[in-house]
Amino acid sequence: MNRASEKAIGVFDSGVGGLTVLEALRQTLPHEDFVYLGDTARVPYGNRTPQTIVRYATSCARQLVERDVKALVIACNTASAHALSALRSTFHIPVFGVIEPVSQMAVDVSQSGIIGVIGTRATIASDCYRRAIANLSPTARVYAQPCPLFVPLVEEGWVDTLPARIIVKTYIGEFLKSMNLMQEGDFCVKNYSEKKKENGIIDTLILGCTHYPVLRDAIDMALNDYGVEVTLCDCGVATARALECALREGEMMHTRRELGSTSYLVTDDPELFTSIGRSFMKQPPVNVEHIDIL
Repeated sequence: MNRASEKAIGVFDSGVGGLTVLEALRQTLPHEDFVYLGDTARVPYGNRTPQTIVRYATSCARQLVERDVKALVIACNTASAHALSALRSTFHIPVFGVIEPVSQMAVDVSQSGIIGVIGTRATIASDCYRRAIANLSPTARVYAQPCPLFVPLVEEGWVDTLPARIIVKTYIGEFLKSMNLMQEGDFCVKNYSEKKKENGIIDTLILGCTHYPVLRDAIDMALNDYGVEVTLCDCGVATARALECALREGEMMHTRRELGSTSYLVTDDPELFTSIGRSFMKQPPVNVEHIDIL
């Protein structure tokens, strides 16, 4: 048995969004232990320079490596886009971002090769998904839509509300219009089924922010209202599958039969983290520890 198999897996994000990734990891790898670090004192990362993002991500990763984790998951799109290479060259354990796995998932499931991405303004502006998908499938077409109000909706706990459904439907409608699938005044995409049969229309949508899976039902409802059938690709699910494969190949899976444990670290306000975290997980964070990092 590989002695590293009994070590925990480190997961970090700039805040609470990475809890959806952690939830997917725990579902896929129920016997593993996890240490989650939310850098809540410095959230958000999206408005920082690339150099600052790398510095913040490195300090978070170092905290987890010092706790002797066997692998690292960057549960943050912004940090994955800017810091993945730096962390892989700095730390001598497997390091996973969320962009590569979900891009691979989208390329694998798309029949038309037309892939949509929704995310924060910073993520969409970085073009990280377009580049990742182009590396995997040069002929794929990528359409992207920023949805800046999704994160505050989730963090305010307004997920299952009429305002949330209206806002989600508005963004999805604007996205479809940007692809010329709808015009002003249209209530749905016309001739969608025929276009889909001809492989000439979007059939896959990446949820390019770790907050967005919390709004999955509202997103599904909006797409259905517009008459669009797409496969939703979740960063957390894709990353969990990639990590599981790597652990199996490296003989680093935990051998226990009982469920693993999860510990939580934050750099600011454990109570607020716990409160907001209830929207992200079936079992909300408990015993959250405050730490200071440089």
